[in-house]
Amino acid sequence: MDTTEVIIVGAGPAGLALAICLSKLQVNSIILEKELEITEDPRGVAITHDAVRICWDLELSGDMNKIGHELPYFAFHKTSFADPPFFRVDTYPDTFNQTLPTAIFQIQPALESAMREKLNSSKYCELRCGCTVIGRRQDGTNIVAEYTDTKGQLRAIRGSWLIGADGKRGVVRKHFLEPTVGIRQVETDYKYDGTWVAANLEISLPSPQTHPNFPLWKMGYTQDEVYDLFWPNGWHFGSPPGKPLAAGRFGPYEARLWRHEFAQNDWNDTMNAEELLWEHLDPMITRRFDKGLQEFPSGEVMYPRDCIKIRRCRPFHFTHKVVNKWFDDKTILIGDAAHVFPPFGGQGIASGLRDAQQLAWRLMLLQRLPNVNCSTRNNILQSWAQERTYSVKLAASITRLNGQLCNHGDSWTFWLLRNIGWIMRQIPIIPKLPEPLARREASGFMSVDGGFFSTKHNGGGRLPQVYLSSQRAVPTLSDSILRPTHTAMTLMVLAGDSPESDVAEARRALAEARINEAAISNDSIRVVRSKPYTGEVGNVEVYYPTPTEQLSEAAIPIRPLYAPSNLFSRFKSDTRFVILRADFFTFGLAKDFSDLVECINELKRRLHDETL
Repeated sequence: MDTTEVIIVGAGPAGLALAICLSKLQVNSIILEKELEITEDPRGVAITHDAVRICWDLELSGDMNKIGHELPYFAFHKTSFADPPFFRVDTYPDTFNQTLPTAIFQIQPALESAMREKLNSSKYCELRCGCTVIGRRQDGTNIVAEYTDTKGQLRAIRGSWLIGADGKRGVVRKHFLEPTVGIRQVETDYKYDGTWVAANLEISLPSPQTHPNFPLWKMGYTQDEVYDLFWPNGWHFGSPPGKPLAAGRFGPYEARLWRHEFAQNDWNDTMNAEELLWEHLDPMITRRFDKGLQEFPSGEVMYPRDCIKIRRCRPFHFTHKVVNKWFDDKTILIGDAAHVFPPFGGQGIASGLRDAQQLAWRLMLLQRLPNVNCSTRNNILQSWAQERTYSVKLAASITRLNGQLCNHGDSWTFWLLRNIGWIMRQIPIIPKLPEPLARREASGFMSVDGGFFSTKHNGGGRLPQVYLSSQRAVPTLSDSILRPTHTAMTLMVLAGDSPESDVAEARRALAEARINEAAISNDSIRVVRSKPYTGEVGNVEVYYPTPTEQLSEAAIPIRPLYAPSNLFSRFKSDTRFVILRADFFTFGLAKDFSDLVECINELKRRLHDETL
C-alpha cells in the first residue's frame, strides 16, 4: 500500500494550492483527481484581494500573463453595461498594501495548468488523475483512502491526513462526513438562493474585409476600438430595471473572452438558455452612441453576431453556505467542499486559496512536532477553523454589498454615503480614511476568539507587502524574503542602529525558549531596517524598504497609495521583533528581549497544549 503524509482529494485550485504550500514546507502529499484531464470549461473567473498575493506566494507570477489580466476597475450600472455606471471603483491603487493587483480575472483551466506545472517539478507531491475515491477507513492513527484507478482497479493510500478539496458535491463531505458525523453545508446570516444563466463567450474581431458593411468603418474606427466600445474593459454589474447582471472580460486580453451572467430566478427546464442569453445580450451590444455620447449617423449599430462564439451557456443554482464544522479528527474540508458563494462577489476561488495557505503550515507543524496529542491537534485545527469562519464571513460581506447593488440597484443611502466620501476627498485638511474593507483586511484575525496568535502581544494582524532591497539584493517583494523556508514561522528583527546586537538578542531568545525548530529557528531570522545598512551581520542579510526613487530607476511601476513605510505601518513604534506566520499574519510583536522570550514561550505552549 502506498503511503504519504497528506492525501488530497480533488485537483481544483484549493487542492493544488494546498499541495504547493505543503511541498514548499517539505511535506509529502498525493492528490487523487477524478478527471483524467483539466476541465476546459472556464468556471470561476475572479481572484481577488489577498488571494492574488497568495498566487504570488505560490510562485505563479510568471504565469499570470497566460492565466489572466489585472482588473482595472469594476462598475455598477442600471440595466446594462452599455449604460454609464452610477458607481465605479478604480482597482489599480495599492489600497490593500500588498503591492500587487487587487484582482485578476483569469481562465481557471489555465490557472490549474500552471499550478500543476509547479507540482510537476516538486519531489514532495504526486498528482494521480482518473482516480475515483470510494472509501475511507481508519488504520490506527492513520487514514486509508480507497479508490479506483484509470483501469478500474481498487487501490488504497495510507496517510496521516485526508483533505476534501473535491467541491460542493464531493465524496469526502457528502459520503464520508455528512452520514457519519453530520458535517454539512448550512446557511449563514447572509442568505442567498437564486438561479443565474452563465455564459462564456469568445469574441472575434470584425474587419473591413469580413464585414464590409459594418457602419463604424466609415467613421474611422479600428478593429480594437470597435471591440472596446461593445465589450468594455473592467467588470460590470447591472441592476434593475432588468435582470441583475455580472459581466466582463476574463483571461488574457488577447483571448477576448467575456463572461455574461444574469439572474433567471424563474428558471425551469422548458427554457432555452441560449435563447435567453441572446434576448438579454442583444440590447447591450447594440449602440446608438459612441463613448462620448455622440449619436452615430447610421443609427443603431449591433456587434456582428457571427463574431460571438458561445463556449458555454447554462443555468446555475447559487447559494451561500458554509460547513457547520471544518474537520473531524484527521479529515478536513477546504474550498467549495467547505463553502459556496453567489457569483457577484468573486470570493469562491479566493476563499479556497486562503483555506489552503492557512492550513498548510499547521499540517507541517502537526507532522513535525514530536508527541502531538489529540488535544493539541484539535486546538491547532480549531484555531484554523475559527479564522477561516471569520474570513468567510468577511468574504460574504463583500458578496452581500455587491449583491445588494446588483440585485436591487442604487439607493438613497448608498448615494449619500459615496457623495459624502467624494466631498471629504476634495478637502485637503481632512485625513484620507482607508477604504473600510482595507481596514478590516489590515486587522486580519485580531478580533477572532481562539485564533492562532498572541492577543497579549498584539498578534493576528496581516503584514503589508512592500519591495525590499539590501546591499546585495535588488528590489524584491517582501513576501518572498520574509517567507520561512523550513519552519512555520519567521522571526523578523526590526533592527536599529546595531543590527548585530539585535540579531544576537533574537538568537539568545530562541536558545532560552528552546522551541522546536519546526516552528521557528535561527534559520528563520530575517532582518529589516528602515534605512540601508552597510555593515556585516554574519551570514544574515539586512534588508530595507526600497525607496520609490530606486524603484523608478529599476523601472518597477509604483501604484498610487504605495509607500515603503507601509511595511511598518501596522506595528507599534516600539516594536523590535515580530513572529510572523507562513501565511503572513503575525503571531506576536515584541518590544525587547524579555518580551520576545515571553512571546516565543507562548508559541511553545500553544504547540504543546500547555496552560497559558
